[in-house]
Amino acid sequence: MPLSTDDLDIATTSITNSLDAVSKAIQQHATALRQNSSDLRRALRILCTVTDSQTSKLVITGIGKSFHIGKKLAATLTSIGTRAVSLHATEALHGDLGIIGHGDCVLALSYSGETDEVVALASVIHSMRTQEDPMHVWMIGMGKSHASELGALCDAWIACPVDAELSQVGAPTVSSSLMLAIGDAVAVMLMERRRFGPRDFARYHPGGALGGLSRKAGDAPVVCPVRQT
Repeated sequence: MPLSTDDLDIATTSITNSLDAVSKAIQQHATALRQNSSDLRRALRILCTVTDSQTSKLVITGIGKSFHIGKKLAATLTSIGTRAVSLHATEALHGDLGIIGHGDCVLALSYSGETDEVVALASVIHSMRTQEDPMHVWMIGMGKSHASELGALCDAWIACPVDAELSQVGAPTVSSSLMLAIGDAVAVMLMERRRFGPRDFARYHPGGALGGLSRKAGDAPVVCPVRQT
């Protein structure tokens, strides 16, 4: 049935209030990081070491909505020339673990830090370091708190706590938006660090409107060299 004017007013107010809540959460987190960034700095040291390497890669894992956030972040990173892939935690435990190699970094997304499949994968990766032929793999977690099963298995933690989700049922909304915003912010940091510009972007994103805009910066795009570790 058609929405009345009152119904549309209510719907519009609901949406704008939700956007305000998400914006507030992101701003509060930025303020908190300015006051204490020690955990983030520890994670960034690992991330930059791995993404600067010409052989290592970033493997982003999770399940459910966190996995889809990881897919988006991996796609963003590859579009700026960073070696990154997404890996579903369940599939990793059933044969896809081979995508992880020596020197890689696994970024595990789990807001609760208690997701069974993600914790199980982190435990397997952690055990790789103690085998007869050890394979060193960095582990970074992203979620509410490092005081969790996942946090105990990670080398570093990127905290993204929120006061509440948008709905009473607790579906990931504010927390997922914050997690995605942090991932995008990391991608922007990497672009700035490498002085990655439109000509570089055109190399990895030649199609579509973005590719067309980037190509206008020059006919012969040159990719910024990756720093050696």
